[in-house]
Amino acid sequence: MRARKAETMADALPSPPPSGPPAGTPASENVLRRLQHGFERLSMPAQHGVAGGVATLVLAAGAGSLHLGPAVVLGIVSAGVLATGLCAALAQRTAAGLMHAARVARELARAESLPEETVPLSTVTAEMHQATVGVRRAFEAARQREQVLIAKAVALGVQLEHRRQELSSLQDLSIDLAKGGDIQKLVGDALGALEQTMSYSSASVWARTDLQPRNPVVLMGCRSADEDPLVLQGLLGGRLSRSNLQRYEQVEREARPLVENRPRSSLFSWLWELVTDDARTSALYRATKAWMAVPLKVRDEVLGVLRVDHNEIDYFDEERARLLNAVGSQAALAMRHAHLLARERDVAVITERNRIARELHDAVSQTLFAANLIASAVVRATEGAAQVQAEALERLNRSALAEMRMLMFELKPDSLEGMRLPDLLQQAIEALAGRGGVEIMQSISRDDDGLPSAERIQLYRIAQEALSNIGRHSGATRAEIEWAVLRPGHVRLRIADNGHGFDADEAHPGHFGLENMNSRAAELGTTLSVRSAPGEGTELVIELQKD
Repeated sequence: MRARKAETMADALPSPPPSGPPAGTPASENVLRRLQHGFERLSMPAQHGVAGGVATLVLAAGAGSLHLGPAVVLGIVSAGVLATGLCAALAQRTAAGLMHAARVARELARAESLPEETVPLSTVTAEMHQATVGVRRAFEAARQREQVLIAKAVALGVQLEHRRQELSSLQDLSIDLAKGGDIQKLVGDALGALEQTMSYSSASVWARTDLQPRNPVVLMGCRSADEDPLVLQGLLGGRLSRSNLQRYEQVEREARPLVENRPRSSLFSWLWELVTDDARTSALYRATKAWMAVPLKVRDEVLGVLRVDHNEIDYFDEERARLLNAVGSQAALAMRHAHLLARERDVAVITERNRIARELHDAVSQTLFAANLIASAVVRATEGAAQVQAEALERLNRSALAEMRMLMFELKPDSLEGMRLPDLLQQAIEALAGRGGVEIMQSISRDDDGLPSAERIQLYRIAQEALSNIGRHSGATRAEIEWAVLRPGHVRLRIADNGHGFDADEAHPGHFGLENMNSRAAELGTTLSVRSAPGEGTELVIELQKD
């Protein structure tokens, strides 16, 4: 600013005369140069006065040389003086206009920003008018450029604030990553951090259960401004609709974002999906005008998909896409970290279980086995009441040994996966038989059932729960266990007793055993048939048929 002011003041000052004539300049030319510089230092009215005076003197001298009368000479001089005065007056007006414009220019140069007032329009002469109009236009153009620069500065400030918020959100995610925690909590933290930097109608994270490639896709976390938090909580663990599952598999397969700023769907397809889609999670997406899905990828492995929906079309531009990719990268790292921590804890638990199982096998199981041998010997060596007592002791030892084996199976889940279901059922039957008082009739098929180990274990858990209920609650004296393999992949499990029974049509709150069995049957994709009545015993049947 000071430099601009100095330049303006320097322009307003007259140029100093040259310090001396160049070497070799004639004396007459030197005199003319000095006169010229002296003339240029005069003001505009003075210059007009000098020029008019010289012209008047020249005319008067010419009139005198022609021997005109004194009256004529006086008239010529008077006319010259009058003309010179008028020219000087006009020059004074022009000079005043120029000085006013110069003063306004100096004030503009001193101002921090362009003021609202503009350069005054001068009408002294046509040239002054054109000059001030040109200055006005230049001033308005400068003001418009200033406004554009101010708008750009404001936009840059907004972008800077957005970047600051983004960095803060990513920092929060990094802090959560360092803390560890379970995957669902980290997913919730990621969605919360995203909410601080981007508006959305809903945001959700989908992943396969336990992050295993062959497991089903479920909802890991979601947020929505239009849904009640309790309703959203009930959606966790839910499945995707068929169309949304196809999009998930596309993102998972291609490992790159998918954007639909204007989803196209015909009225017929929308109604058809609304009628046929029974996935409760679809309520998050039915009002969507634009959405973007980002793979939660660590290196080349896709752990899940972050989907963000908005109720405005064309919402996801390049900047928002970049932000979602950054959040997705941090969320993926957090999920991988939490998954590794969970696996580390599982390995520690399995190691401790294996140690306890070894201790039980080497100590308690061997002791029970020896006690059972002794009880068998006592049964053979005694008679009468002592023999009855010895038989009861032998039965209790067999039951304790069977339950100990079952306990070791529970402590080592891997051992369950490698065993056939008839062998598992036999252990549960021996544990029930050892309790005494229940006559057991069994029909156990040894044919290949063709079932995966996970489904085989679920069926074993159902049978284990049912046999445990017979021994503890039913008061039964007879039980029937049937395991039939109709063909590979088509099996039936039937367990019945002649105990107290119950009313199967009434609700039984607190009966967690029956609830657990129904839940396991649902996970297998079938139902548990229960037939019972007070005093008429109970029959449980589950039939599983694979396509």
